[in-house]
Amino acid sequence: MQLLRNLYGKLIPKETRFWFYKLRNLRDFESLKTAIFPSDKGDFSLRHYYQNKCVFVHITKAAGTSLALSLFGELPYHYTAQEYRVIYGRRDYNQFFKFTFVRNPWDRLYSAYSYLKGGGWNAKDAEWAKQNLADIHSFDDFVLNWLTPERLHAHIHLWPQCDFICDRHGNPIIDHLGYFETIQQDFDAICARLKLPQTDLKHTNASKRAGYKEVYSPAAIQKVAELYKQDIANFGYSFDDVNRMKVAGGQFVRAQ
Repeated sequence: MQLLRNLYGKLIPKETRFWFYKLRNLRDFESLKTAIFPSDKGDFSLRHYYQNKCVFVHITKAAGTSLALSLFGELPYHYTAQEYRVIYGRRDYNQFFKFTFVRNPWDRLYSAYSYLKGGGWNAKDAEWAKQNLADIHSFDDFVLNWLTPERLHAHIHLWPQCDFICDRHGNPIIDHLGYFETIQQDFDAICARLKLPQTDLKHTNASKRAGYKEVYSPAAIQKVAELYKQDIANFGYSFDDVNRMKVAGGQFVRAQ
C-alpha cells in the first residue's frame, strides 16, 4: 500500500491530487470560501478575499499574518497558488487579483530557524523542532550540517518561496509581487488595488533577534545561495540587496 502511495505521489502532480481530494469533499470546499474557523490566536477565514475577488498567497515568514490582519482582521491560511486554483476553480481564480509577499531568502531562513527554535506557532511546531533541531545549537550548524535539498520540505517554513506561487513547470500563477523590504509601500498599493481604506500595517508575530547579516558565515551564505537559487533569481535578491521583479505574461521580469 505504501508503495502505491509513493507511486501516486510521484506520478500525479500535486494540483491534480488536490483536485481529486476536492471531488471527494465538494461540500467542504464550497464552505471553505466563506467559513470562519476560530482558534486561540484568532479566526481563520477566506471570506473577505472571496467577497473582494482576490487571493493572498501567504508565504511563510514573509509578514503574512500582519498583512492579513491589516487587510481584513482575520488570519490567513498557507495554501499555495495551485491549491487556491483548485479551491476556487480556474475560472474564478483567473479572474481574481492574486498577490503575495516575498522576502530575502537569507533573511527569511534565519527568521524561520529562530521561530522554530523558539517553539513556532503551536505545539506541533514545538514538537517538530524538538525532534529535528534539539541537537542544533547555532544557525551556522543548522545551515551547513542539517539543511539539505531534501530537507527543504521537512517543514513549511523552509519551503522555497516559489513553491507557493508557481505551477509545476515553475511559472508564476499570481498577478502581483509585494516585497517584505518595502512592506508598507506595497501594502498601500494592495489596498488601493482592492479599494480598501489606507491604514498602517499591523506588526504581529515578530521575532526579537539579531539582523540576519550579523549571523551568516561566508560558507552559509554560499550554501543558502545554492539551496534557494530559484527564489534568488526569480525575485532579484542578493545577500544584501534586491532588484525588484514583477510578474508579466506568466513570467518573472525586471520591475524597472
